[in-house]
Amino acid sequence: MAGISTVRRLTVEQLHAAAPDDVMVISETRGGALAAWSLDGGLAFAAEDEYSGADCWLSVVGDPQTTPTLVNAALADLGDDVAGLTVPRGVSLALWNAEPPPGHEILSDWDLMAIRTPPPMQEGEASVAALEDLAEVQAFLDRVNPLHSARTDNKLVEMWVGARDEASGSLLAVGARTRRTSGVAFLASIATDPWARGRGYGGAITALLTRQVFDGGEKLCTLAHYHPNDPARRLYLRLGYHTTHQFSSGHIRRESR
Repeated sequence: MAGISTVRRLTVEQLHAAAPDDVMVISETRGGALAAWSLDGGLAFAAEDEYSGADCWLSVVGDPQTTPTLVNAALADLGDDVAGLTVPRGVSLALWNAEPPPGHEILSDWDLMAIRTPPPMQEGEASVAALEDLAEVQAFLDRVNPLHSARTDNKLVEMWVGARDEASGSLLAVGARTRRTSGVAFLASIATDPWARGRGYGGAITALLTRQVFDGGEKLCTLAHYHPNDPARRLYLRLGYHTTHQFSSGHIRRESR
């Protein structure tokens, strides 16, 4: 029937040609993708997800109206190989019976942000230093932010930094410089003790880690935060980051066999 588009299967090369500047596509598939699909301004791709540990995670970018058709086509092709979904926010994950990841109480709404120029130095950066005691860092994260995005044993973490209280030496804030399998730099697990928030530690850590990326000759740095989190969003915007995508994610619930 004229005027009705159909889903088209793409090679990885065609996916990259279709979205050469899309930060999500660059971040998640430059290291390779399992499969990809397109439909009327929407793109879907299946790839390994380092943070969830899933061998096959399906993501969609572009027009939310095409998302249901793209996801259904991908699931028809890949079946039970797909562990979970990331779709534009506003598309109901209930369509695919998605469930919270283990340890999470709700489906995850999150924003992907990116920056292409280094931020200015922030007040308080002099108090930020590299951290070597990973057990201390993990205990801090478990206490102040149980939903942190990267654990200290994550193989993609390149460096942990943090700020300490001058009097007690206890940690006040931490953050990690990590790397997606694509090679794109990604800041993760930026967390501040609740009683120390509003004192600039998060901005100092984020700015320092971001400039490290650009000092190494790279042209892109990314991060993500759960939604809603207006304090974090405002902090990152102030440093020069911008929101590239607003997503919802969840594992797919399947009946045991």
